Amino acid sequence: MIVGYNTDIKYRSEVFHIQTEDKGEGNPVIETLVYFHGEILLSRRISYAHLLQAEAKAKKIKAMMKTQHDQIITELKGGNFSHLLSIGTQSLEDRPLDELVLEYLINNSTH
Repeated sequence: MIVGYNTDIKYRSEVFHIQTEDKGEGNPVIETLVYFHGEILLSRRISYAHLLQAEAKAKKIKAMMKTQHDQIITELKGGNFSHLLSIGTQSLEDRPLDELVLEYLINNSTH
């Protein structure tokens, strides 16, 4: 089993914890979990069974772990998981501009 990664990421004034770990050769899977207030919002798993007999497998597995961990962080920062958040943590930024304009026009019409 290879030591994993743990990172706290601030996104829209909220802190998310991303944890990536190797499940070991008995279960050759790299698992990344995204936590928000202790709740798992997302899990992503990828098998590395094809590397069990490879040369320098530890180095290759560690690289896969880092890639998956960094990819999740990039996706989180890019807003890809906004739909997983509760309504209370979503902001107006999540709504399309034309929807915001239409709402403004309706609420501010003189008719």
